[in-house]
Amino acid sequence: MKSKGFVLIELIIVLILFSLSLALAVPFFSRVSKTAELKGTAQKISGILRYGRSEAVHEGRVYQVLFNADLREVRVKSIEPIEEEKTEDEKAEDEKAKEKKAQDKIYSLPGGIHIKEVKIPPALYISDLPAIEFYPNGSSNGGSLLLDSEEQKGYRIKVNFLSGIVEIERL
Repeated sequence: MKSKGFVLIELIIVLILFSLSLALAVPFFSRVSKTAELKGTAQKISGILRYGRSEAVHEGRVYQVLFNADLREVRVKSIEPIEEEKTEDEKAEDEKAKEKKAQDKIYSLPGGIHIKEVKIPPALYISDLPAIEFYPNGSSNGGSLLLDSEEQKGYRIKVNFLSGIVEIERL
């Protein structure tokens, strides 16, 4: 007599094969996800650096991009130029503008991604953290840093001191 269904043994074998293939595929997709996260973070930091350069040129003032490796964060802040004496109205107007601009923009890195090998020449303006400065003419003090995670090869982000151009390099 012919059977029109599956035998229990056949179903168990199919489920075992499916489980094995799934067990092999999950680590692969996890690795791909972490690689994409590291690449995305490198692109985000290069975008932050480009933003700092753009704002420096647009606003006509110095912008610093600060790197805190311990807290795994990147901060963008503008530097107030040393100014000459102004009238009371000009001072009040400047105070309002300063309050609006005073908030630093802070960006946190995802878990497992670290800032390493920060090589930045001394900046013109004193800072407690390593800082890449962008000047109103588009130039920079230059420098480079390495982003990596435990399992993945990293990305080196370089800033050209003369042109202020930001580049990403896969290691």
